[in-house]
Amino acid sequence: MESKLGKLFEEAGVEPEKLVNIVQLLQTDVMSAMAAVGELNLSPEVLSQVMGVAMADPAAIDDLAKELGIGEDELKAVRDQIQGPPT
Repeated sequence: MESKLGKLFEEAGVEPEKLVNIVQLLQTDVMSAMAAVGELNLSPEVLSQVMGVAMADPAAIDDLAKELGIGEDELKAVRDQIQGPPT
C-alpha cells in the first residue's frame, strides 16, 4: 500500500478486507467503525499514529479508501457521515 494510512495498517499486519469493512462502516455508523478499529488489536503506538494521521490529514482517509477500491459515491457517503451534511 502506498497511502499513509495504508502503510501503517500494512506494517501492523492488517488485512485489506478488514480495512474495507471499516471504511464501509464509516458510511453509516462512525462508532461501529471505531469499534472495528479497536478490534484490530493495534498496539497503542500504531493506533496513535493512525489517529494522528487521520486527524491531521483527513484526505488520508480518502487516499486509503481509493487504494482499497472504494468508489467515489461510497467515499462521499463516508465524508458526509464524518463531517455532517453540507450546510
